[in-house]
Amino acid sequence: MFGGTSTSLARSGDLRASESENGHSCFAQRSSAGGWHGRDSAYGEFRYEAVNMKAPGGEQPTAGALPFEPRRPPMCSSEIVKRFPGATEVQVDALGTIWDEVVHCIINEMLELSSDDAEPLHINIREDMALELAQLLLWLSERVIEKRTEGRELSDIDPVAERNACLGLEGAKTITGTAHLVYERIWKRKMDERWKPKSAKAIEREKNPRAATLAVKPVGKNHFIPRWFIRDLWAMDGKVLRWRHSEAGWMSAPRGFGEWGYGKNLYSDWLEAYFSLLEGDAKRPIEMLLDTQPLNGPQRESFVGFLIVQMLRNPSFIEAVQQGIAPVIAREGYADDPTMAVKAFESMFRNNAFYDQISRPVMWSRWAIVKSTTPLFVLPDTFGARADAGDGLRMIVPLTPNACFVTLPDREEKKRVVPHHLQIDETLGRRITATLIQSARKEFISHQKFVPDETPALTFDALIDEISQAVASKDDDEP
Repeated sequence: MFGGTSTSLARSGDLRASESENGHSCFAQRSSAGGWHGRDSAYGEFRYEAVNMKAPGGEQPTAGALPFEPRRPPMCSSEIVKRFPGATEVQVDALGTIWDEVVHCIINEMLELSSDDAEPLHINIREDMALELAQLLLWLSERVIEKRTEGRELSDIDPVAERNACLGLEGAKTITGTAHLVYERIWKRKMDERWKPKSAKAIEREKNPRAATLAVKPVGKNHFIPRWFIRDLWAMDGKVLRWRHSEAGWMSAPRGFGEWGYGKNLYSDWLEAYFSLLEGDAKRPIEMLLDTQPLNGPQRESFVGFLIVQMLRNPSFIEAVQQGIAPVIAREGYADDPTMAVKAFESMFRNNAFYDQISRPVMWSRWAIVKSTTPLFVLPDTFGARADAGDGLRMIVPLTPNACFVTLPDREEKKRVVPHHLQIDETLGRRITATLIQSARKEFISHQKFVPDETPALTFDALIDEISQAVASKDDDEP
């Protein structure tokens, strides 16, 4: 085999952590043909056919080896340069293309072996498999280069001889042996221990869906920002730092996590129970986004639904709606009936067309998780900053003091398995925070060490454009 086997890949999350430490990132994307297309920060584009993947009752694609397509620079170029900083572009292109093809052949043969697994998997498992494939590609590239350069200088390797050694008869045997080992020790293990059990559970849930029941009970305080969200992602030792604007500027005071983000009698007990149901579905997707784990379709929908509900249940939105419909209610003769405004507001949550109109742009925007090494971000009482981008809603939502979810201006036809992850400097972080503070209705909370400064807030459009440019610049810097 080209180097040793990967023990970390057999355990979920180990390689992901090492990638973060090494500055690598990768994503994989579903192709319309049922395969995978992706990009790794160190190794560039890749594309492979899926095997035995279909939605229940759908058509199942057949496995098939894709021809190798060289790219410039090669996928493994950054690994070569890391090991041999003085390598010339000619050396990197020539040898990198050969080693790219070796990895391509190993992956293709591994997936051919996987085609013997006749059991179709649920479509929701595909994102998890795609990310694993991207990680496997990264690891194999490192192992091939490690093995082929062991005890040799790059300048001593003749490309013609290297091609014959790697892709000739003896090389083909090594590729086949490696593919079998990778399949047995990594891919098949994941298949048997993770993907098949998860698939079986997903199929069973679809066959026997649990009926969602609303636990309606009298509630005096309506937490328009969930208590768990503040407790788990913002509080330290059960406390948050609340900021309130006064004549002297922003003044802070410590508060318990349950003592902020609520109002009294904002909506009915039925709607409170409905919101609580949606909140529970969003916990795990948020954790996964912060941990760079792939979301499947239902998880993305739960997360987007959570974001939209946080906007609709906010006192500032409720007040705007009630002011907007007041003339209509008065014209219909119900000006003296306070329940009519409440009924009109709550009718929105039974209007699927309305929900689809505002959620679709959020779902199909490109997503980014923007991270700061210091706890710069704040959580306004409006839950974030939002604006209409012309083709629909865009938003900046602080998930923790160190991470914000951002919908970028452009749209996707197919969702990335994981969003862009962007580490930003303090200057951009302060600009994001200034805009979040400006979006607050009355108050915001922060990390206990946060101190406001005089950074001016940008317009929402200008800020989103700056973040988008930073994401594009990061992508351009990657080979």
